[in-house]
Amino acid sequence: MLNKKIIRLLPFIFFIIPYVHITLAMDYLFHSIIGLLLFTIVSISIGFYAKRSYQIPLLIFGNGLNFLLSIFLVLIESPITTFYHSSSPLIASIPLLLLFFIAQLTGIFWGSLFSKKNTVTTK
Repeated sequence: MLNKKIIRLLPFIFFIIPYVHITLAMDYLFHSIIGLLLFTIVSISIGFYAKRSYQIPLLIFGNGLNFLLSIFLVLIESPITTFYHSSSPLIASIPLLLLFFIAQLTGIFWGSLFSKKNTVTTK
């Protein structure tokens, strides 16, 4: 049986997925923004969960790991980067990383708002 600490860390497996590259590949292959919307919602949820479970340092580490993974995939010219229609995959990746980071900050905001609401008592 899995330990409770391990179960609490499972959502952070998201950071070992190169979601920026998957988003760009889905955009190119399907000509839609479904990947962008999906991973934005997941990013908001991860930020919310990190705030509610007091795991912000793990969120910061995961973002750094995913940033390095994205840069590494661009540098080794993975097959996913051949789908990009911009002049450079890095030019397309950096704004998406920032977008997902802003989405996580939004989730953190809502997580802190709800955690403060739970701690306020009325008399």
